[in-house]
Amino acid sequence: MNIFGRYYLFLQLLFLNWIGKVGTILSTTAFVSFFILEGLSLIGVFHNTYTGIVTYFVLPMLFALGLILLPIAWQKQKKETGTTLHHVFLEALGDHEIGTQNFWEKVIPVVFILTIVNVLFIVGAGSSAMHYMDQSEFCGTACHKVMGPEWQVYKESPHSRVACVDCHIGEGVQALASAKLNGAWQAVSAILDLYDKPIGTPIHNLRPARETCGKCHWPEKHYGSKLVKLNRYKDDEANTHQFTTLNLKVDAMTGVGSGIHWHISEDNEVRYSSLNDQRETMLWVEVKRAEGEFHRYTNRHYADSTLVEHEPRTMDCVDCHNRATHIYEQPDAALDLAMGRGLIDTDLPYIKREALASIITEYDDKETGLNSIQERLETFYSLEYPDRHFKTLLSSIEAVKTIWDRNIHPDMKITWNTYPNHLGHKVEFGCFSCHNFMEHEQSDGCFRCHNRHIVDENGEYISDECTLCHSILSLSERDPLQYLLDQEFRTFEEHKNEYFRGEYLNNF
Repeated sequence: MNIFGRYYLFLQLLFLNWIGKVGTILSTTAFVSFFILEGLSLIGVFHNTYTGIVTYFVLPMLFALGLILLPIAWQKQKKETGTTLHHVFLEALGDHEIGTQNFWEKVIPVVFILTIVNVLFIVGAGSSAMHYMDQSEFCGTACHKVMGPEWQVYKESPHSRVACVDCHIGEGVQALASAKLNGAWQAVSAILDLYDKPIGTPIHNLRPARETCGKCHWPEKHYGSKLVKLNRYKDDEANTHQFTTLNLKVDAMTGVGSGIHWHISEDNEVRYSSLNDQRETMLWVEVKRAEGEFHRYTNRHYADSTLVEHEPRTMDCVDCHNRATHIYEQPDAALDLAMGRGLIDTDLPYIKREALASIITEYDDKETGLNSIQERLETFYSLEYPDRHFKTLLSSIEAVKTIWDRNIHPDMKITWNTYPNHLGHKVEFGCFSCHNFMEHEQSDGCFRCHNRHIVDENGEYISDECTLCHSILSLSERDPLQYLLDQEFRTFEEHKNEYFRGEYLNNF
């Protein structure tokens, strides 16, 4: 009997009862379907998350289930007949078909070969599933309702080419096992609607920044300064163009020339405790001195508090760059950026004011929001400027809708400032109490620690001087380098202009 005859004989053994038939059909169908779908995916016929879930999860599970049913079928047949498995087969097929002398000779090679095929298939499918789950597209689209907002902003982030697992999963078997167990619970939460809306932050189980950020960014890499020019637009009829220009001091070194990244220098260490471990309201901050001792600054608003303190945290990259990838914008800044890029036509009268009003309005769902923004802006220009035809109105409205769609997700209860960005600060301190170009609240950012409420035992506070982190060359002015000009200063601001100009020229 050749191998095909033996395989046919083995199939007859599998079909001893209905359980065996179901198991055989399941395993065989899943096996064949896996290779068909995988082949179609490889040649590009189709490829999406749900196809991947079927290929790498559903089909291997059905295959394994089919295999499990086979010994159950044999055991059932044996129990019903009261004889050994050998005699069960003899009774089912007849001695003339299988024979008593060469039974194992005919069956065992087929069983052996199929066992090897089954093991290789399960290992291969499992490996493919692990690889598939490590892809960013799977992370962002498998649970679309939950992770959809994060996926949307991730694709437009500076780290859009960095795989999710590079930050969210550690290296080694233990980290992998922990991540998959956590992922299993997340799947259950998604199915049973047990997840938080919005997803809570900060995420406390992220890998240490030195293992993620530190692979591309390190203290010695941050030196010198970086000139940043920001386009700003007023909400008047002309959408008056203004500039804010900052020379960021990005140094990480200690001493003269130190700057924003001083906190991550190997010679420095900052640790803190925050209210409810949310990393926003500081209870105390400690800075390591040269002699190795920590100098503490305490928030006097909570000095006599009986709050239970969480484990202190040593400051690293994500304490400021907490939205390094999943970046949600502020409405005013998002509009300024789109206008500066030419996506929103600044020649449209009052477009900044009307666009801002339309996107900060609360809407019940995506469809209602997008339709309302479109209708509101079209109505405004048809009523206020009926004799003018704006060729760029429709494209500008689409850009405004895109900003709202990117940042607002009613299903997940994500609105403006749901996820504040600690990079920078909200503008209500010092000069910014007057020069407030951000009309909507955001994070305290730097001022979480650099404020006059957090003091040491002598009443000294951590400096909140504007020029500690950047030189200011213009602040919502008509010229990008307004404070470097020799003339045309506005009289009542002359002292401010001279101060910022002098500070920059003296340090650079």
